[in-house]
Amino acid sequence: MGVFLALFLAVTVKQDQAPLRAGCAADSTLVASLAAGTPLTLRYAMAGESMPCYKVAADANGKHFEGYLPASAIDGLNSFEQGRREASWVSTTEALSAARSAQPMSELTASSTTNTSKNDSAPDRATRILVAQASALIEGNQPGKALALLEPEVKKHKNPTLLAIAGVAAWRADDGRHALEYWHESLDLEPNPGIEKLYKQVEREQSNDQSAEKLYGVRVTLRYDRATVPAETARLMVAQVDSTFAQVSAQLGCTADEKIMTIVQSRDAYRKATDAAEWNGGQYDGRIRVPVMNGQSMDASMQRVLAHETTHACLTMLGEWPVWLQEGLAQKLSGDALAPAVRAKLTAMAAEGKLPRLENLRHDWSGLDSEHATLAYALALAAVELMYDNYGNDGVRNLMRNPERLPAISAYLDKQLGL
Repeated sequence: MGVFLALFLAVTVKQDQAPLRAGCAADSTLVASLAAGTPLTLRYAMAGESMPCYKVAADANGKHFEGYLPASAIDGLNSFEQGRREASWVSTTEALSAARSAQPMSELTASSTTNTSKNDSAPDRATRILVAQASALIEGNQPGKALALLEPEVKKHKNPTLLAIAGVAAWRADDGRHALEYWHESLDLEPNPGIEKLYKQVEREQSNDQSAEKLYGVRVTLRYDRATVPAETARLMVAQVDSTFAQVSAQLGCTADEKIMTIVQSRDAYRKATDAAEWNGGQYDGRIRVPVMNGQSMDASMQRVLAHETTHACLTMLGEWPVWLQEGLAQKLSGDALAPAVRAKLTAMAAEGKLPRLENLRHDWSGLDSEHATLAYALALAAVELMYDNYGNDGVRNLMRNPERLPAISAYLDKQLGL
């Protein structure tokens, strides 16, 4: 999701006389024509665009050129995709799943509550309810409330599951130090590979994250590295996330009871904190995370990245959605539009039976290669544009409140797409 930065990858020009242009559009000014096999340095690519192109640098005929090439003109993008697939992300859902497995639910308080008969299941019921309430608050972007609910109980009862979930709440509230303390206590009581993985990840984040400065907006808290991001740019980022969330909320109906945490780091700190490839970036894992270049300005590209990830944040607050809808809406609400040539290509592929149904694009896309990922993003955007054409803003907002309607809508969109 979002933007993937790519540096120093072993990629080359695929075909002879490849047009290097000043922009992504086919009518952008021609910078140079590159020979097949010319080594390229990938700068960045908009992974969420329907037909992405890459900013590249190349040396040819004794000159240095920089410009844009479409993915179809580049050889070696598989290494880019492989690095993306290997990025070490843990989602909030995965974290909660690991926390809930810290101890069998039937044993939740029997082992830690004194003066309780083994036949008395009331403590179990109370703890189950507490676990469910805290999990719902965390999933609903209210980790602070979840932590306030859990803290009195973990002080009274050293229960590995409650401690593990308290750690998830603290982590989602951007309090890594307390998250590590809760998980350490949980692991002392009950070994758990999932919590151990979380512990190591957040420990790595804490040791490498230099983003100590904070700015507060209406709906966002921005934590950033002052040495990387100028204060004025940080203020513009806060305003961008605030305004985007207001716009997306008006369209989709999401509400933020707690501020959305947005973390902006240097590429190096981001890579070390996440163990991802240096160029990998732009993620919503319960917090918007964006790697930036030193002295980053608030340009159109950064606006789009923040809008894209803010849309993902909004959708996550509303529930679980198939990937095609997540990515299609994130593209559309961040300003992307399907180019006529891309639409024509999709129509031709549908007529040839070469397009997947939307139902087949509901799960993780991380295993897709560059060509199929490009197709998936294009198809997702086409489907969402059709959804707005047919149902309008009110219809899409109603869908967010009535997710049971999505299968029927998906089937209707499949027909309109010619699938």
